[in-house]
Amino acid sequence: MEKIESREKSTAERRALDSLVGYNLRRASVVMLNDFEVEFAEVPLRPTTFAMLATVDENPGISSADLGRLLGIKSANMAPLIAELANRGLIERRGHAEDKRVQILFLTAEARNAMPKWRQQALRHEERVLLDLTRSERATLLRLLRRVWIGKGG
Repeated sequence: MEKIESREKSTAERRALDSLVGYNLRRASVVMLNDFEVEFAEVPLRPTTFAMLATVDENPGISSADLGRLLGIKSANMAPLIAELANRGLIERRGHAEDKRVQILFLTAEARNAMPKWRQQALRHEERVLLDLTRSERATLLRLLRRVWIGKGG
């Protein structure tokens, strides 16, 4: 009898969780992260470090502070992330011409050369994870997700 009551409670709790947006976002995020790790296992890049490299690629000479603001990364977390990418030979840090306290960032030649391949890998990863969604559903999902985080000052 205990097992049946426990199973019923678990099912009821599950239904309650299934109706929560945050729970479903987290579950989807886990799927995305796990597949990203598989796709980028050889590099290795994480979603955050890929986003940093892609943003620096699109904005050569961006300051580390501006990079953090654009990506929503806390300033306390930026220094170790930039150091990691610099130590791996992917990002070059330079002092700002007018304010040496400001670090400006550039991709190294190695990272610039690899970026087209990494972008293709990111697209392949998203295609695989979102395979069951139509183009219209993907656009709607992206639009709604952006409304959530941009609406919160993202």
